[in-house]
Amino acid sequence: MKRLFIFDLDGMILDTIEDSFYCVNQVLKEFGIKPYDVDLKTMHYPTFRKYLNENNAGKETPVYPRYIEVYSKHPLTNTKPFDGIIDVLKELQNRGVTLAICSNRDEKVVKELAKRFFDGIDFKYISGFRKGVPDKPDPYRINEIITAENVDKSEVIYFGDKDADVKVAQNAGIDLILVTYGQGSHEDYINPYPLKVIDKTEDILDIITEGIIDI
Repeated sequence: MKRLFIFDLDGMILDTIEDSFYCVNQVLKEFGIKPYDVDLKTMHYPTFRKYLNENNAGKETPVYPRYIEVYSKHPLTNTKPFDGIIDVLKELQNRGVTLAICSNRDEKVVKELAKRFFDGIDFKYISGFRKGVPDKPDPYRINEIITAENVDKSEVIYFGDKDADVKVAQNAGIDLILVTYGQGSHEDYINPYPLKVIDKTEDILDIITEGIIDI
């Protein structure tokens, strides 16, 4: 029986990609780095991470805190919860499931986004990037949540959209549902690890009805 549902944020419950990349490219230009110019609908996320690291623009560089500053002031006019996800989260909440977020985005920003876009949803745990704490796919922060909730890993289900989510679920030893509507790639969707790959938010309730996961 699954008692703890942990969700990735970007690409899983919140559509942030357009505003995020606008801010990323604004900051890259400030640092004299060529903007990352790709079709966001078909973007390959591992290639994007590689581009940042090769251009000295990763999280351990001055680029990242500047990105946080720019993003915090952006109106986020194109950011929104994915269609149907709020109703799904409310239903899970009504069924007594514990909800959590584990994201690689800055933790303060994750909490602000959750408050702004998911009013009425009680995420008991919200975990994001903290300096000195390893990011996903390291399972450290996932395990923090599981330990705090005092549940067995067999009682946990994780929801994500891309390669880092597959890897962190494997590393933590927990079950995974992967979605195709986020920022993932074909190689993620054919990975054998997820219990199921789903195409829309409403499918989360369907897999409960079908008995793929039990709550």
